[in-house]
Amino acid sequence: MRSLIIGSSALLLLVHSSFIHSAPLEAVRAQEPWHISLKDVDIKTFIEEVSSLTGETFIVDPRVSGKVTVLSQDPLNKRELLKLFVSTLNAHGFTIIPQGAQSKIAPLNMAKVEASVTQTGEPEHFETRLIKVSQMPAEELIPVLRPLLPGHANISAEKTSNSVIVTDQAANIERIEHVIRSIEEKASSDVSVVSLKYASVTQLLETLNDLAEQISKKGGREMQITADTRSNRLLLSGAAQDKEKVLKVVRQLDIPASRSNGPLVVRLRHGDAKNIVSSIEKLADSLGINTDEGQKSFVTADTQLNAIIVMAPKHHHDSIQSLIEKLDVSRAQVMVEAAIVEVSGDISEALGVQWAIDGRGNGTAGAGGVNFSDTGLSVGTVLKAIDEKKVPTSLPNGAIIGVGNDNFGALVTALSSNSNTNLLSTPSLLTLDNQEAEILVGQNVPFQTGSYATSGSGVANPFQTIERKDVGVTLKVTPHINDGEALRMDIVQEISSIAPTAQNVAAVDLITNKRAIKSTVMAKNGEVIVLGGLIQDDITQSVSKVPLLGSIPFIGALFRSTKDVHIKRNLLVLIRPSIIRDEQTLADISEQKYQNIRVIGEQKEAKESALPGKREELFDKAPNKPAESKSEPAAKVFKAPDAKPLTQRSSTSKATAPVHMEVAEPNYVIQLMSGQQRSHLEKIIERNPNLPLLIEERFLDQQQPIYSLVLGYYKSQAQAQDQIAIIPAELKAKGAFIRPSR
Repeated sequence: MRSLIIGSSALLLLVHSSFIHSAPLEAVRAQEPWHISLKDVDIKTFIEEVSSLTGETFIVDPRVSGKVTVLSQDPLNKRELLKLFVSTLNAHGFTIIPQGAQSKIAPLNMAKVEASVTQTGEPEHFETRLIKVSQMPAEELIPVLRPLLPGHANISAEKTSNSVIVTDQAANIERIEHVIRSIEEKASSDVSVVSLKYASVTQLLETLNDLAEQISKKGGREMQITADTRSNRLLLSGAAQDKEKVLKVVRQLDIPASRSNGPLVVRLRHGDAKNIVSSIEKLADSLGINTDEGQKSFVTADTQLNAIIVMAPKHHHDSIQSLIEKLDVSRAQVMVEAAIVEVSGDISEALGVQWAIDGRGNGTAGAGGVNFSDTGLSVGTVLKAIDEKKVPTSLPNGAIIGVGNDNFGALVTALSSNSNTNLLSTPSLLTLDNQEAEILVGQNVPFQTGSYATSGSGVANPFQTIERKDVGVTLKVTPHINDGEALRMDIVQEISSIAPTAQNVAAVDLITNKRAIKSTVMAKNGEVIVLGGLIQDDITQSVSKVPLLGSIPFIGALFRSTKDVHIKRNLLVLIRPSIIRDEQTLADISEQKYQNIRVIGEQKEAKESALPGKREELFDKAPNKPAESKSEPAAKVFKAPDAKPLTQRSSTSKATAPVHMEVAEPNYVIQLMSGQQRSHLEKIIERNPNLPLLIEERFLDQQQPIYSLVLGYYKSQAQAQDQIAIIPAELKAKGAFIRPSR
């Protein structure tokens, strides 16, 4: 431990409590830290001893004089000793001024004149620093910062570089610079928003940025200008007077401009003009097209051209057209197929015996008997019919046996009914994504809703009101395609029919059966899902009898009537959606549906369908048939197609061997007819042994195979077309057409 004790008349150096004068100076410096105790010591002696301990070189100004007292209880290292040294000098009106390798000790009032210019230094040193100001004029900071500095410090503003010059101790300068940065940070958060009425922010931004750069170079606060293209607004950040300069220029440039390009007309390719216009109008405020004053903007739809007309400032055209292009996209379609299977059966059995004895013999009332209402006919009616010798006008279903005279009558009724119904409906419909579609297959049935009878002059004028309702199979679907192959469907499925017991009754008595499902389901593309079902099993047993007598075995049958009804219904609804994203998929599904209907339309006995082979021929007229030649059949010349040997041809006939042709790979065939009866096509091949005919087999939906009779092969459509004209009439009667080979 090194101790420095300085008395009033001498400076004492104690090392390990021993007074040493002969120790070298370097050895003394190395033995830090030091304890310092000074009392009324000459300041120059203190400077000399600190210089010896720290190795620093000091130039002492002649005006430096006086005595100092310093007491330190804690040990000090070199840096702490120098800091204590500077503080002691400052307390006596002196400071250290760095001058290269040495430092000058001078009065404080001389320091601001002789201090060196630097940006960083030791906290204890006196220096002059240049602080750059970017967010406001530097002279505005001087009145704020001057009270924060001691009297010996100096502060001023330099307009050319917009800087603040401070002369003081480095520690004080650091504090002043921190205050300046805090003021600038607060000022930079002051942002002004300017809305443009006529001009486009993108067009003005470059001009305004050049202006802001010139303002900053002239010593003003740094300007920042940002453009918000969405709302057509400018964001200004900078000094108030600088922002006012920019605003003045903006007002001069933001003036109405002529619409040199006129209205913007956009023809749509896929979407509906009215729907897209509705979407744009909802987004008008967000797009900024309704914020312009002086130029009324509007967007309208031309339904005849399916186009959108835009009347808006030119700078809005690009954003509106870009939005229209994003909305005008081709939507996927969905083919929804439903299978509705309903199986129902009603079984009913009834047996009853009625009898009566008429004591008066007039056939109108009985003195005793058994009568049951559930048989549909009373014994009194039978007695009256016997008495009047005529058959009753209305009789129930089943076997009826009635015997008697004017005093006695007996009636036996028996009925057993069994009805079964199997219903299979497969409705399908095609619709766009997010578009509702509906299909109805049924009848429009009249229902009586009321009747009125008015009279005038004693003449009645009755009439009825009728309301017609649809009865049949209804499928209503709204598909929503999600990402990938999944889709959500809002489905309403309804099956209604007229009850069999009321089909031959007047409209007022019609009874309808109704099965309805309303649901929202998720399904994958091509997935078959069960939408809903119903299993109903109703059993009704009724017995009417005379108490006690009706319970007697065997004889009790004369005093009772029984009726059993068993109703059973099974209903199941299945749905299969198919997403169609391109034209080829749509064409394939259309072809599949058409071929299915052709197969259904085929008659038995191997007769072909009356529908043409290609669905396009339903609308396009078949080419005119060439006039039939009256010459002998031998005069016709059939050119063999360019094909390989027809090894696929049926070999059931006894005709000559197939023709062999050595040519290139086949490309086209002439399809003559198709159906599910292969034997019929084989007979045609037998009748035409000289023609290169063959049978192709294919499947649709894993159903029964479809057989096609084709002629070929040919390398081009033109070559195949030449051969159609000379094909026998029997073969092209069903509509021959050319297609690529499979």
